[in-house]
Amino acid sequence: MRDFIDRLLAAALAADALVVVARALPKRYAIAWACDCFKTALAGERAVTDIDRAGLALAQQWLTDPTEENRRAALEFAERDEFASPGAWLAASAGWGGGSLAPRGYDPIEPPEHLPAEAAVAALRLLAARSADYEAMLTGFVRRALEIFGPAGRSADATKRTGDGP
Repeated sequence: MRDFIDRLLAAALAADALVVVARALPKRYAIAWACDCFKTALAGERAVTDIDRAGLALAQQWLTDPTEENRRAALEFAERDEFASPGAWLAASAGWGGGSLAPRGYDPIEPPEHLPAEAAVAALRLLAARSADYEAMLTGFVRRALEIFGPAGRSADATKRTGDGP
């Protein structure tokens, strides 16, 4: 997997690498990674919106305390913003991390497994679109995932050969 991601990055296909990373991670990990990237990016951005800050806070709240109440709060926030901002998409990633898509009182409808990753990718792409170098920011997000979740600087094949992997 690492070699494939490295090849995508080398071919200037960071947007594709972003999707691969997000879809390969367990749901909560994808959401946590997106929050980490989002928080770092917002720290350096001058035009941070209250919606982005609130979306990040709601996603982080759900990660810290994954209750149905926190999940619904994140999803309702995204819906109120009509999924129009990076913060709304980040909140949606948490909102789709479990529970039901149906309103309270209706038969539960589980969110499809891919939705949290897709929402995380949307949040990060929209955030990167604000930067002067979209591709570089996406590459940074992918590299951050590799730092957090994989052996830094080494391909998965090299780890298998040396036996130093997890």
